[in-house]
Amino acid sequence: MLKISVNNLLPGMVVAKNIYDADANLLLSKDMILTVQYINRLKNIGLRSIYILTEKSHNNILYQEDIMREETRLKAIRSIGDTFKKCLCTKKLDVDVIKEVTINIIDEISQSKTNLIQLSDIITFDEYTFGHSVNVCAISTMMGIINQYSPKRLYELALGAILHDIGKIMVPLEILNKKGRLDEEEMEIMKNHSTYGFELLRKTSNLSVVPMHVAFQHHENFNGSGYPRALKNLKIHQYARIVAIADVYDAITTERPYQKARTPYQAYEIMSSEAGIKFDINLLESFFDNLAIFTPGSLVLLSNGFYAIVTSISSGLQFHPTIKVIAKPNKEFLKEELYIDLKEYDNIKVLRNLSENETIG
Repeated sequence: MLKISVNNLLPGMVVAKNIYDADANLLLSKDMILTVQYINRLKNIGLRSIYILTEKSHNNILYQEDIMREETRLKAIRSIGDTFKKCLCTKKLDVDVIKEVTINIIDEISQSKTNLIQLSDIITFDEYTFGHSVNVCAISTMMGIINQYSPKRLYELALGAILHDIGKIMVPLEILNKKGRLDEEEMEIMKNHSTYGFELLRKTSNLSVVPMHVAFQHHENFNGSGYPRALKNLKIHQYARIVAIADVYDAITTERPYQKARTPYQAYEIMSSEAGIKFDINLLESFFDNLAIFTPGSLVLLSNGFYAIVTSISSGLQFHPTIKVIAKPNKEFLKEELYIDLKEYDNIKVLRNLSENETIG
């Protein structure tokens, strides 16, 4: 099985995993043969990549499971989108729907077979806010589980996470979806979403104060340089400090109108430089200890010039994955299968991810 971008698909390729549309309806099932019509359809709905079957041994990869199934995630995004849009019209939030979606996400992640934070990209939605809210909820929930939260605290964290950006429904779409940097005036309007969210949730019945504070505080920085109140250190609610990490990580690694998606490793480099500035150092370390930085299935360049595919990783050993070495520095494929556990080799490390267009052999 190989993950490949939709732009590189060819007729005759075989689908390796079910493909769903934005409403979580089955679009193409496993083992279907791609045609020109199917490929054009996938492009038209905004799908970025799919899994295909491959006969080449060096491309036959066992990908690690995400913390949340694609079908569950798509249904959650659709429910959140419908609920947020309705809230914009009525100024009332359907708390029952939000709570149901939150519980479903917690149940799914609690039963996940993986203990590493990983979410693959799915369909690019015009309504980025809704997909982002679900992703941040999923990542925050996993962090709560890692930190051994009680069921009550886990639910409070997840609810705050899924509602953290509710205030963005009050921000004009031309600002939310602008391709390019916001000017100073637009940025000030965007910053108001924290206050908008707090006020909206404060007026919502059957909701605890916790989600209100997460919405209000998730852009506060650990060193006091954030907004809207310049809170510092532990004066920022712990849930908001967790959501701030999930929020930035998902924003970096997700395709957006004005920004290409970057790899988990690139997110690691960017966010590490902000430890103690934007982020709680201890929470950020816990996050990175359980993040799939070099995700299984990714093609990487090693420090000795060889090329490899990451086959598995373990918590706390993200920079020392088990790899399958597939090619020499001259890009000639190896004739034999060679698996290496990098934690046993101090002199070899992963330098970087390779893009799909960096060909080998």
